[in-house]
Formats: sequence, structure tokens, C-alpha cells
Amino acid sequence: MNMIRAKVHALSAVMCLLFAFFSVNAGAQTTPWVGDTLDGRVCALIATGVAEGYGPFDYRFHKNRLPLVEGAHFTPDVENLVRGKTAEHPMPDINYTLNRFPNHHRALYAAIRYALGESSYPRREGFYAECYLQRAINFSPTDPTPYMLFGLYLHRMKKLDRALEMYERAEDLAPNDGNLLYNMGLLHFDLGNYDQSRHYADEAYRRGIDLPGLRRKLQEASHRQ
Repeated sequence: MNMIRAKVHALSAVMCLLFAFFSVNAGAQTTPWVGDTLDGRVCALIATGVAEGYGPFDYRFHKNRLPLVEGAHFTPDVENLVRGKTAEHPMPDINYTLNRFPNHHRALYAAIRYALGESSYPRREGFYAECYLQRAINFSPTDPTPYMLFGLYLHRMKKLDRALEMYERAEDLAPNDGNLLYNMGLLHFDLGNYDQSRHYADEAYRRGIDLPGLRRKLQEASHRQ
């Protein structure tokens, strides 16, 4: 009888462990897709994603976890859109990285460059930079970089008013970021807000940004006025 009771207890313990294991894994979900593409499609219906067996982690606070993902997926060739690590095309590895670190700054920028055609690989269905960016913002709303990157992407896509909205949200979180101030100067210039553009140019250059493009644009605009 004691032997039977012991076997029952052992079986119960195993069942409890299995229940706990499947409960944890059943609860694992992808970081949700939110928002729409620039052409009006719902990101959640078309975006590519996988369940996070590892993560998701905030890129800012889990640097110690980066080597495991970056070493296997986000190599320099992947980041520079030269070739993939686990496949020929680089985007599956960028997608994997962004599923583990949704606000991975460099992977988001690589996705933007891919969406803008800065790669020899054809664009694949389901890979939309705006979907990754909106997901990153939703995942980590206090991180200014995804707002700034989304503003940069919208600016390049000629969505100037929406770009300004994203830049302003980034500015609320990082008012002294020189790169952001420089990009805001460029955007205000394209919007025809030359006084605002000069203001942001002055602030950016005061913080050590040495890119000459904005200064040159403003000088040429002054000569035309």
C-alpha cells in the first residue's frame, strides 16, 4: 500500500510539473502588433512574427541578453543588409531579433533601410517598417528612439505632419538629443518653417552635431529670400 501511495505521489508531482510547464508556455505570446501600414492595412493581419521563446526584452535594460540573439541572428552582414545569417535574405534574422527585442534600435533602423530600398533584396510581404516601429513604441513607450526612428521613416516617406508628431513625442522624452534636434531642423525646413529650422539647427550644433547639410540648406534659403 505504501508503495502504491508513493507511486501516486510521484505521478502527481510529475503532473504538476507538466501542468506548470504547459501553463507558462501557453501564456507566452508575441509582442502584439498594433497600428496600420502607411497604405492603410492593419499590421496585426499582415505582419510577420513568431512566439517569443526567449524574451521579449527591452533593448535598453537587457544588454547582457543581447549577445545570444545578436551572435546568432543580428550579425554585421544582417545589419548592413548584405546577407542573412540563418537564411540568404537578411529580413528573417532582423524579424527574429525584433521579436526578442522589439525596440532594438539598430535592428529597427535596419528594417527602415530595407523598407526604403537600401538593399539588393526584394521587399517581402509582411515586412513593414511602420509595423515594427509602432510595435516597438507600444512595447516600450518611454524609449525615445523608436519615436525618433519612426519620425525619420515618415520624413523619408514624405509624411511630414506625421513625422513631426513622432519627433515631438521623442523630444518630450529626450529634449537634449542632438541627432533628434538635427532631424527636427531638417523636417521643419522641409515644412517651410525656417525660423523653427534655424532654432533646431542652433540647438543641434551647440550639442556637437557636425553634419553640414542643415546649415547649408539654411544658408541657401537665406540667399533666396
